[in-house]
Amino acid sequence: MTIQSVIEQLEQATRGSRSLDTDIAQLIGWRRKVDSIHDPKTGAKTETTLWIVPTGNDPGRVPPYTTSIQAAYDLTQTVAPSNVGGCSWEDGKGSARIDGGPIIQAATPKIALCIAALKRLQQDTGRT
Repeated sequence: MTIQSVIEQLEQATRGSRSLDTDIAQLIGWRRKVDSIHDPKTGAKTETTLWIVPTGNDPGRVPPYTTSIQAAYDLTQTVAPSNVGGCSWEDGKGSARIDGGPIIQAATPKIALCIAALKRLQQDTGRT
């Protein structure tokens, strides 16, 4: 998965989703850990997925970047902490911009903020 492929998925999205949230999370350092659990009574095995926060080895809950304006804002602050930006919405579209970058339009302001943040990450890191 590349930054560009996630940007393209976000540009096509009509609404936010947990799948998009976890794709974004992986790009900024969240790690996915799958554990097998064995039930000694039944012998059944099940798998559980834990998400490990970028700053350590503790499990955490991936923020709802694409459905929460606060989580989308927090993403922009993770990617570009000392910069300014904004978002707006009207007539079924959302727009966002970070620090004089391009104005991004998407289905919602939350998704637009996510795209703007990932484009900024792409620009700052040179990753595709």
